[in-house]
Amino acid sequence: MPRNLALFDFDGTLTHKDSLFVFLRFVAGPVRFWMGMVILLPTFASLALRIISNVKAKTRLLQWFLGGQSLSHLRAQAQRFAAEQIPPILNVGMMEKLKAHQAQGDRVVVVSASADLWLKDWCAKEGIQDLLATQLEAIDGIVTGKLATPNCHGKEKVRRVQELLDIHNYDRIFAYGDSSGDREMLALAHEAWYRGNKVR
Repeated sequence: MPRNLALFDFDGTLTHKDSLFVFLRFVAGPVRFWMGMVILLPTFASLALRIISNVKAKTRLLQWFLGGQSLSHLRAQAQRFAAEQIPPILNVGMMEKLKAHQAQGDRVVVVSASADLWLKDWCAKEGIQDLLATQLEAIDGIVTGKLATPNCHGKEKVRRVQELLDIHNYDRIFAYGDSSGDREMLALAHEAWYRGNKVR
């Protein structure tokens, strides 16, 4: 039987929304969430103007909302988030593709710039064994808001995939993405899908 590999981006591909912001609102509550978004407007403006990098903006966001919180508390929140908040934002059509790959025995890997903190439980529930995602730094059980690994975006997605497995062991590679941060990963594939459309 042929061995196939299916690589899925998460935010905007398997979902209709960015799970980062949905998670932050879930943890912070609507009042604190919108207060934080207003306070961080200069950061978002600097990112839009390319004054600061995506990683720096992401770190500021995570530090404001999650910095100083206990990892155990956030893990408990993440379990609830995976069960309650992720299902409503899923892209039904893309989930059907993912399930089809699983049904035919393909190896499915979710490759995401979002944190494994809030994706790990959802992946486990869906029978997805391989998750490559950004990890958050925690010191003495307290989340700092800094990244413990490089942001899993762009070339880093390819590096993480190639670190996990030898892509040459697979007869056919499928990749699914929705943004410029997925282009390098899509380039690995024999069959690439961008925003739900087959591009190769």
